[in-house]
Amino acid sequence: MEIKKEETQYVDFEKANKRLSDEKKKLQLALKESEVKYKEFFENAIDPMYINDAEGNILNINRAGIEQLGATSEEIIGTHVSRWFTPESWRLTQETMKKRSLGEPAEDPMIREVVTKRGEHKWAEIRSRLIKNGDRVIGYQGIARDISEKIKMQHELKEYQKKLEKSYKQLRESEAKYRELFENAQDTMYVIDTEGFVLKMNQIGLDILGCNKEEVIGNKISKWLTSESLKIVEERWKTSCKGENSNHTDILELVCRNGEHKWIDIKTRPIKNGDKITEIHGIARDITENVLLRKELSRSNKQQKLLCYLIEGTRGGKTRALVLKNLLERSYNAHQLAKALNKDYKTIRHHLQVLVKNGIVISKNDGKRALYYISKTIESDFAEMNTEYYQKTRG
Repeated sequence: MEIKKEETQYVDFEKANKRLSDEKKKLQLALKESEVKYKEFFENAIDPMYINDAEGNILNINRAGIEQLGATSEEIIGTHVSRWFTPESWRLTQETMKKRSLGEPAEDPMIREVVTKRGEHKWAEIRSRLIKNGDRVIGYQGIARDISEKIKMQHELKEYQKKLEKSYKQLRESEAKYRELFENAQDTMYVIDTEGFVLKMNQIGLDILGCNKEEVIGNKISKWLTSESLKIVEERWKTSCKGENSNHTDILELVCRNGEHKWIDIKTRPIKNGDKITEIHGIARDITENVLLRKELSRSNKQQKLLCYLIEGTRGGKTRALVLKNLLERSYNAHQLAKALNKDYKTIRHHLQVLVKNGIVISKNDGKRALYYISKTIESDFAEMNTEYYQKTRG
């Protein structure tokens, strides 16, 4: 039987219509998966993330932000952002956002003082961007990081070395936003399989390791871990396999490509297909600066205790105090010091050797005799010690 032309066209139309319907369902499914990923990253981000409208009213805030403010989502969403800033921080924020809306150079990131529900003051490092509809600003999207501990450490270390650097980075959002968030996030983000092989790692992670993508993808994560850190990772994997709560933060020590050691604060989450773990997603933060600052602070405290012990806790402490007092003013050789203090040369020589051995004093040869100086790391501590003590040593 011969099929009519109209019937053939109808069949083709039905096939095309079905194909379009199938493609639409796939797109809707992909969009839904994208939204789930975006929401998951938003809610589980280590740092607070929020969205404001153009007037500054909070439209959305993630779990980390709610915890930092010590309130409930109902108590935060709908409030004006100024409710959570000090007056000065809000004034500065208004100036910054005005410049940004006009396309002018503006402060980025913003360092602001935040006030929690209970009135506790915290410091936050905030990066934000405009949300536009065409040329019109309709809101702001931001990522904040609690840097209260960092500010505190700055003040503590300033008493010893007056040295600090800042370093923390943030997450961005979206599906199209998701890829951008993964690649451009300022924290390390990575994915490994159940054997420990790296499947994905963003640029910040590669930069920390000092490697390119080809050197990392396909290799085991253990390649960049110290033996102690590898044990921590293996233990965490065992707890995950047992189905125990693995929502913990670990501190791991990395060995970079150039041999440099760095420390990261890492949070991992198993990804499951049914009951089977298929991947591990991780977010890591470079905390090398904080670790080194703590070590430096500890070392400075030990040096100060040693200085007090050598002066006050041992025999000959008065003489050593006089030696240091003179070296604080200028350098001397042993003979010059003995003459200046009216002491026996061998006695002064002995005390200088004790001080050099303990790193309190350093010596340099001027071509004739050794000249002695107070170590730079000790000089400020020594200068701050009670002057009344040195007056007593004159007797």
